[in-house]
Amino acid sequence: MERLWEKTVWPVVDPMIPEFPGRPIFEEIRLQARLRPDKVAIVFYGYEITFRELDDLSDRFAAALKGLGVQKGDRVGIYLENCPQFVIAFYGILKMGGVAAPCSPMYKSCELEYELRDAGIGTLVLEDTFYSVLNAVDPGVMPENVITTSFADYLPELPAYPIPPTMETQKRKIPGTMDFKALVEQAAPDILDVEIDLDRDLAVLQYTAGTTGNPKGAMLTHGNLAIHGKIVRHYYEYEEDDVHLLVLPVFHVTGLDIAMNPALAQGSTLVMFARFDPMAILDVIPMYRVTHWVTIAPVNIAVTSIPGIETRDFSSLRLVLSGGAPVPVEIHERWRRLIKTSIVEGYGLSEATGGICGNNCQRYTPCTIGAPVYFHDIRIVDPAGNDLGINQTGELWIKGPCVMKGYWNDPDKTRETITPDGWLKTGDMAILNQEGWLSIVGRKKEMIKVSGYSVFLAEIDAFLLRHDAVAEAVTIGIPHERKGETPKSFI
Repeated sequence: MERLWEKTVWPVVDPMIPEFPGRPIFEEIRLQARLRPDKVAIVFYGYEITFRELDDLSDRFAAALKGLGVQKGDRVGIYLENCPQFVIAFYGILKMGGVAAPCSPMYKSCELEYELRDAGIGTLVLEDTFYSVLNAVDPGVMPENVITTSFADYLPELPAYPIPPTMETQKRKIPGTMDFKALVEQAAPDILDVEIDLDRDLAVLQYTAGTTGNPKGAMLTHGNLAIHGKIVRHYYEYEEDDVHLLVLPVFHVTGLDIAMNPALAQGSTLVMFARFDPMAILDVIPMYRVTHWVTIAPVNIAVTSIPGIETRDFSSLRLVLSGGAPVPVEIHERWRRLIKTSIVEGYGLSEATGGICGNNCQRYTPCTIGAPVYFHDIRIVDPAGNDLGINQTGELWIKGPCVMKGYWNDPDKTRETITPDGWLKTGDMAILNQEGWLSIVGRKKEMIKVSGYSVFLAEIDAFLLRHDAVAEAVTIGIPHERKGETPKSFI
């Protein structure tokens, strides 16, 4: 397929394509600690951590893990909501050669038990309020080392913005566990000498839920994270003076590797929310002069639905980057009218380290996902794997250095998803127009056949959202005695 996007979509910057990184992402944090040690890296409800402190705390956590007997390649679970402890633990795990295995804060015991067993997690960092979930798992998969922490460990006495009333801030002591903050403070601030092979060594096991079966652990290497972070920073023109609003969960690859990692690697400041709180966000954006905000479509819809939103100050925002699902044209129009800025859409998946296609600040077209980012190529194929042409709908395949190493403990699923020559089958249906802009029209498994015709359910949702009376809509396929299948919508 002709690489139309190189001339029509990619931003015009000099140099156009960034250099290939030669060091892991945690080394970027070390660099920022040397360049701007006293600059604030993280703001958490007013509690501030500088780059020097972040580097020191993560060094100490790395040393503490080593002291507990954790070895290079061991999986360490992070069962936390957004908080400074997540950031400290994440970089600390990578610095000592461990593999970070984020766990969804929404996990029930059976789901947590599955990841603990599948990943072989021997050490787990978790919120103390989640301990009851952990305590209900099969004793046979209980981690040897359990490290608990509380939001109270890194909250100021007088919060700068409201703490959600459902957020537990009372610190608990749990027998048989270690305290995160005490463990970090007592550890020596040693810089561990760990040799990292960017192409071979795993950094993250990112569990991703499919439409069927158990979640699968996407194996992301240090090289995947390093190149992805460099691409995001360059493609979206991240700058050291930027202030990033972080509301998406960092246990997921979007919050982790589009917001958190690239922003901190660039020397920017993260203003972090534990949970999405739209009214507090409206105050925080002008308070900290936020320039960047990574969102998803439901957030966009929620924000534009707030009464009086047009009177709020969004003048500092330079980039609102949205992914996860296509943003309907009506939301684009409402956002521009009420907030006086644009939504720039991107596309990604855990198996490609996050955002892998995107519009950019200089060139964007609403309701498209832009183009493949630097160092990556795409194909749009029919069910037989044959290439399709311009304006033809097919499955999107991606190839490049951000594609995962494979699925943990699942070689069969890996072979099913990644071709022998390295193409990742995304399962998403896309179309490329003659100007080089990509659009996602639905999931391969979310397409139904109505009287033999292909119908993409996402297109019906988008059509319904055009009506002023419809706030949200979702469409499913149901059996039909004559047509085979027919769509049914809920609004």
